[in-house]
Amino acid sequence: MKFKLAKSVYTKADKEKKFRKELISIKLKRPVNNLYIVTTPLFEAGIMEIYNYNELLQPYYKKKKGTINILGVSSSREHAKELVRDIIEDTYNEYGSADILKYFGLEKAI
Repeated sequence: MKFKLAKSVYTKADKEKKFRKELISIKLKRPVNNLYIVTTPLFEAGIMEIYNYNELLQPYYKKKKGTINILGVSSSREHAKELVRDIIEDTYNEYGSADILKYFGLEKAI
């Protein structure tokens, strides 16, 4: 399983340095406490999904083929929900629909 960061990742991080460290940890697939990521759907349902980052490092996901598209990064599930709302609002403002893949210029996940 590969992680692919969107060109413009949404975040609620209050410090740029912390956000950069989180992105580096994601690229290196290192465990991080209290890190939630917003992804495109992994299982053909919904628009976006929120995962605890460490969950995606488990063997089940490592064995899966494909790419996990990361759209947002936050330090809590509540902030991740706000990111989902922000992404949907921005997508509707841009395209008049909830076409997240088109908004981020991504292929379908997994």
